[in-house]
Amino acid sequence: MTEQNTSINGSTGVNNDEESIDVRNELFREKMFADPLFIWIISVIEIPIMILSLFTLCALIKSRRASSVFVGQLILSDLIQIICMLMITIIELPDDLEEVLDLIEQWRDAYYYSLIVGLYFMACVAFERYLLVSHPIWYKSHNSLKVSCVISVIIWFVPLIFADIDSDSLSFERVKRSIGCFIPYPIIILCFVGTRRGLSHAISLTSLKRKLILGSLFLVLLTYTFLILPFVILSFIRETFPIKHSSLGLLVKVIRYVKFLLFLNPLADCLLYLFMRPDAGDLINFDHCCCRIDTHQNSRHSRDEHTMERRL
Repeated sequence: MTEQNTSINGSTGVNNDEESIDVRNELFREKMFADPLFIWIISVIEIPIMILSLFTLCALIKSRRASSVFVGQLILSDLIQIICMLMITIIELPDDLEEVLDLIEQWRDAYYYSLIVGLYFMACVAFERYLLVSHPIWYKSHNSLKVSCVISVIIWFVPLIFADIDSDSLSFERVKRSIGCFIPYPIIILCFVGTRRGLSHAISLTSLKRKLILGSLFLVLLTYTFLILPFVILSFIRETFPIKHSSLGLLVKVIRYVKFLLFLNPLADCLLYLFMRPDAGDLINFDHCCCRIDTHQNSRHSRDEHTMERRL
């Protein structure tokens, strides 16, 4: 009887150890953001583009272009996100996961911190475009490099509002994190609608300038809607609403694939640099002129062929 109990207890202990190992491995996989191969591939593409964009934006800031400050800070926060993801992927899985899980937790919280910062800089870009169109006189008199830098410093501390600060760590719960990530979205929508209405009454702006302003806002809105919003909504649903165990696995898989879209956000943010270039209008005009030249040459070529046919 004693031997039987010992064997039962021994088998139970083995099962408990196996279950604890499975739980830890599952927790480790959950904390891993995505496939490391995918992260390294997009990092190789995104990091050079972001560094080049930062250098060129710094040159614009030196020329007293305050509108480039928010875009530069946005790309800087994206660069921090990529670094955090890379640091998580290079962490190996040892036998004792306690210390490693704490390290992953810290890098994950640093990722979410920079993500929230980047979303509020996206809202700043949208609000700045709105002021440029709807209140141009006030914008020109109050828009300065000093004001933009002060606002940028304040935004870097905004995620602390949604974080749980302990004595030795800083963490983000899913609900607070989702709320913090969602707040910029209504601001971006209102700025887009207000700017689009204001452009119809903006007489001082040329048609090219209107396209650049509306294009930058549309890119911000599109980036948030398709790359960020799905992750925010699914994270909020997972934490708030009761989900059956059978459906939890499916939701985790969907969130995992939604994170792939989230990791493409830094690459989309770099496109904002194109709208902040001082020669952006020249690029569009050059493209437009090329189209006109091609059209003119094609029409002239068709006329020449028609004339030759009549002569023949």
